[in-house]
Amino acid sequence: MISAVYALIAIGFTMIFGVGGVLNLAHGALIMLGAFAYLGLTSTGGMLSLPPLVGFVIAVAVSAAASYAMYAGLVQFIEENVVITFLATVVVALLATELVTFWFGTDPYQLVPLVAGSIHLETVGTRVRYMELLGFVISWIAIGLLWYYVTQTDEGRSILATSMSERGAQLTGVDLDFVKSRTWLIAGAFAGIAGVFLGSLLSTYPEMWLNPLAIAFIIVVIGGIGSIKGSVVAAYLIGYLETVTIQFLGSSFQGIFSLVVLVVVLLVLPQGLYGREFVHE
Repeated sequence: MISAVYALIAIGFTMIFGVGGVLNLAHGALIMLGAFAYLGLTSTGGMLSLPPLVGFVIAVAVSAAASYAMYAGLVQFIEENVVITFLATVVVALLATELVTFWFGTDPYQLVPLVAGSIHLETVGTRVRYMELLGFVISWIAIGLLWYYVTQTDEGRSILATSMSERGAQLTGVDLDFVKSRTWLIAGAFAGIAGVFLGSLLSTYPEMWLNPLAIAFIIVVIGGIGSIKGSVVAAYLIGYLETVTIQFLGSSFQGIFSLVVLVVVLLVLPQGLYGREFVHE
């Protein structure tokens, strides 16, 4: 179930890199923004106290809009310079963290779950929260809709074409700016969904995005940069590996084996499981 959330984060991260070649480290800040937007909209002490479902939809929309605004207002003007773009996204992430810290403080919050309660699985001796099941279902609905969009619609296929070759896509009449804007919008929405579920299942605090962003980077490299299929496969691999590690070795060993897998993949398959091999022209 945590793998399903990891997949959402990694897909948004890899789409932006695959289409525009931008290593967007502010993607983590969008996860945090989604969680805190949901907190502000649904908490009992807030000004609105909206129903959880309404707050969830608005929080996802806020995260998507913030991602689009970041591209339209900043990245599109500097994306030709890889280093400057990388540094700019770092600055945006740090600035967002400071603003959230100023507004909400550093204490962790517990979000209002979209669905309360849990189910006891007697056969395996564990209890699963309905929120975890909902996260799994919504993740696959989002992934399914994205798959349909990029394979069955002209606008979606233009995203695939751009990720393969910007010049080739442009020669066939694809509007690159429009494609990249939509990509950032979709990635922001996925980050917002992941943020709400991460904040609900764990806790919500300003630095909550650091670990998921690091995991997303590992997943993207293992799965293959720019590959949605690779991100999904690698997300479940890393998710299961972390869960087994915590179960048998403890939380202090959580990330060790993920790093081991990352090193092995880099040595054996530098392009990742499903990535395209880079060719020097």
